[in-house]
Amino acid sequence: MKNFIIITIYLLTIINAGEKLPFNIGEKLIYDVSFAGIKAGKAFLEVLGDNKNNNSNEIHIRFTAKTSFPFSSIYSINDQIDTWLDSKDLFSKRILKSINQGNYSKESETIIDNKNFISITNKDTTNIEGYIYDPYSLFYVLRTKPLIIGETIKINTFGGKKITPIQIITKSEEVINTIYGSFNCLVVKPFRKGSTLLKNKGDMMIWFSNDKKKIPVQIKIKLQYGSMLLKIKEINL
Repeated sequence: MKNFIIITIYLLTIINAGEKLPFNIGEKLIYDVSFAGIKAGKAFLEVLGDNKNNNSNEIHIRFTAKTSFPFSSIYSINDQIDTWLDSKDLFSKRILKSINQGNYSKESETIIDNKNFISITNKDTTNIEGYIYDPYSLFYVLRTKPLIIGETIKINTFGGKKITPIQIITKSEEVINTIYGSFNCLVVKPFRKGSTLLKNKGDMMIWFSNDKKKIPVQIKIKLQYGSMLLKIKEINL
């Protein structure tokens, strides 16, 4: 088998019928957040189900990030992103964002109509092809995939305005020490060919536990003026 395997978006969405997901409704992961080595706040990844519509065909995921004092006195963050995923293939169906960073605030809702190949964010319509994934769903989509060192996955991500093709490579294996002990992790790097993943030369690395659960133990986001580190503090499975 070739060392370099590209899995297309269609292959990426395939999950064998009846195969149990590595996460359950009620899972909650809590992270300590630091910026340039300074404690900055907390972040949460939660699997909530879908109580609003009682729709068994969807999984409701929530990401929350909040700064704490004294960092919040310098720059305040209070973000919440809710995303609803297809319960089988985990493609995005709806994205609800509440972004509050410093003096900037924005609310948005994206509805993805996979039957008519369009997405609607507030009143803006975007044509789509095939299944798409919002960036926050990747923390769960990648947990369902074999992560093999040296192999690359291709996927189309969508933040609400445009589709961004990215690649995800499993780079190496590394031990991460936490309050729960040491985790043997697979180091995964999402990237865009010929460009950085995020704006202003930003980048990201994710450390997934090398076991059946593939818990995102650590997330490092490189920004223009420093690096933000999310390290697991509490695991509720």
